[in-house]
Amino acid sequence: MYCHTVRKLKVRYALLGILLLVLINLCLFYNISSEVKHTVVHQTESSPTPKDVISYANTTFLAAKKIEEALHGASSFFSNYDTSNYEHNLRLLEITSSHSNITYLWEVAAKWITKDQITPPYSPLLSAIFNVLENCKIIGADVTNKGTQLKVLLTLEGNQKALFKPRWYARNQVIEGSVYAGKDRHNGEVAAFHIARLLGLNRAPIVTGRVVNLRTEILPVSSLALNQTFFKEGNNTCFYGVCRYCKREDAVCAEGDLLEGSITLWFPNSWQLKRVRHPWQRSYSSAPAPWEVYRDFCQIVKSGKSYRDESRLLDLVETSVFDFLIDNGDRHHYELFSVDYSSVLLIDNAKSFGNPDVDHIDILAPLYQCCRIREKLVARLVVLKDGALSSWLKKLLKNHILTPVLYDKHYKALNRRLSIVLAAIFVCFQDNGREAVLVSDD
Repeated sequence: MYCHTVRKLKVRYALLGILLLVLINLCLFYNISSEVKHTVVHQTESSPTPKDVISYANTTFLAAKKIEEALHGASSFFSNYDTSNYEHNLRLLEITSSHSNITYLWEVAAKWITKDQITPPYSPLLSAIFNVLENCKIIGADVTNKGTQLKVLLTLEGNQKALFKPRWYARNQVIEGSVYAGKDRHNGEVAAFHIARLLGLNRAPIVTGRVVNLRTEILPVSSLALNQTFFKEGNNTCFYGVCRYCKREDAVCAEGDLLEGSITLWFPNSWQLKRVRHPWQRSYSSAPAPWEVYRDFCQIVKSGKSYRDESRLLDLVETSVFDFLIDNGDRHHYELFSVDYSSVLLIDNAKSFGNPDVDHIDILAPLYQCCRIREKLVARLVVLKDGALSSWLKKLLKNHILTPVLYDKHYKALNRRLSIVLAAIFVCFQDNGREAVLVSDD
């Protein structure tokens, strides 16, 4: 009887000990996760990039540290990198056209679209399409239920649809908080389009800027649903539209009647979109997303039916590079055309250029977890290093209707982030070998 009681007590104490150990480990995991998730690494004075910060979360801890340590080596390595197989004459992007036939230009833009592109690598007619978007007559204005933020669906002369996103922030306003904090940045949408062009990722919708007169251009042609959301605040015309978070107390107001914004050319009805949840979607809570927990997450993704053909995964890697450069950490879904083998499109890039002093390294997770990238994009990045990216972007935007499109600190951030991308690729080369990382375009 005594021995039986002792055995029972031993079992109970053993179970209690195991439970206590589990609780201690859970507490440690929580503390480590919390510490890592909100930690920033300050760059050293000897770093080849300005003294800013790299932020990272959970499994990105080691990746961020390795990338930071590789910055100097990557700079040296890519200074001798051969890009002769991918020579690219960026000057062709500057050629313009004064063509003004509206119907013809809408037809040209529609014919440019294929399953792999929205615009061609180069065309003088793109500048003419910008000009028409900026100035042509608006014949209709309506609400759109797409998305969570205020947008206006415009019908332009020639019966062309376009999406207008209003200005919310001054150019020099820094968006504090998480990478997805704040409202859309209309100027970020414009800058992102031209960065996509420079990278050779011609999968972003055509977008430019426009200053609309709400009283004379929008109200007379607005739908009842949109019209009912307009009101006056002093001498300024305001409206709040219809969307998930749209409300009167959070309306946008013009300066008098004039409101600046971005205007995006929409696709013809023959090119319908399909929306897909992004494997590297954020959790939007304090809980980590799966990709923040599993270091072999890329292998899990590749086992899925949609990614067995590597082309879509490579598209997502390219998208992560693009998003990291523009600081867009809000791509929770991505879009494809509803045709077989469509490339991943770069749609909705307005959650960009929020904080020029912080680099959210976890946006690059598809790159540093998969370590596969198209050789052509690497060559383009090398061509644009050492300040060339910001220099070319300034050239493309120098006569833009929204000039200055970006605050100067954002140009510096672009150059810094491009160095970080090359460092991430360099780490992949070191860990896996160059041949295993690069994918040719043959």
